[in-house]
Amino acid sequence: MPETSQAVLPQDRPYLQLNEGYLAIASPDSIAEACFSIPAVRGIQAIRIVVVANHETAPLWRKVDEVSRVVEHSHSDSARKISNLIKESNLNIEATIAWENSSAAQAFARIGVKTRLGFPEDKLVRYLTQTVEIDQKSGPIVHRVRSYLHFVKKLGFDPFQPAYFAPPPRPQAPELPILAISPGSDFGDAAEWPIDRFTELAKEFSGRFDLAIVQRPDRPEPALALAKSLGKKVCSSEGPDLIDFLATCHGLIASDSSIPHLASFVGTPSLVFFGPNEPEWRRPLGKIHHVIREHVACSGCLLNNCPLDHRCMTEITSAKALAEARSLFGE
Repeated sequence: MPETSQAVLPQDRPYLQLNEGYLAIASPDSIAEACFSIPAVRGIQAIRIVVVANHETAPLWRKVDEVSRVVEHSHSDSARKISNLIKESNLNIEATIAWENSSAAQAFARIGVKTRLGFPEDKLVRYLTQTVEIDQKSGPIVHRVRSYLHFVKKLGFDPFQPAYFAPPPRPQAPELPILAISPGSDFGDAAEWPIDRFTELAKEFSGRFDLAIVQRPDRPEPALALAKSLGKKVCSSEGPDLIDFLATCHGLIASDSSIPHLASFVGTPSLVFFGPNEPEWRRPLGKIHHVIREHVACSGCLLNNCPLDHRCMTEITSAKALAEARSLFGE
């Protein structure tokens, strides 16, 4: 691996100036973080962009018009394997951006890209040539999307534009509107609202909507339990098929997970139950979404498994959830 020296970018002029090559961006590994980074990437104008992404996030990037190419790899691929994939793409990469330490970030250093930018994180800086520091001011919690936007602004762009948050064109909706329900969470079972209450809520909308039970491939049990209680089958779409399906839905009711972020990306309104996570920090992007939460003494613990009595979720009543759902999706 080449020797790397880091320099902090000054703030007085842009430092991302390419000739005829590409800017390669390592997508964040999680769907949520990838969704948060998309508006910032769309704000990098007049530069050809290639995104290096894993199998889970790559379908998102293929729907972003500002991205010219996507180099897809698996979660388990090493930096050597990813660097070979990049070389096989025959792209002239002049600069790279990596927001988190990942095999893709390591691959950028491995192939010796001259300009490698990223956040000044301890485990990441050794793979960078320059770090971009974001001013951290004390005060209320700010959403994760702002970190990516401020990063790109430091490079001389203006990413704070509503157009960069707009969803892709939506397909024609079916005659009977679809209400998707996703009770499982890839953030741990502490982030899941109880299945019996999902069942109560779903029955209130049965008949007026075509109910679709959506599962997380890595945690199918909650969706299977809900489908059994409702006498329905589970929608097992994944990747691009799941993104396309969510775009046809009238709305989504879900536990805090990756699914609401996919719905947000395609412009489908969501009602999301938040428990251990902090909605001000990681809620789905856009004003069309509603967050329902009971703030308890231990809120914001960020734990995958509750060591107490799961009160942040059990104190969200079915009546409160129904009122929120009716206000968002109509009677």
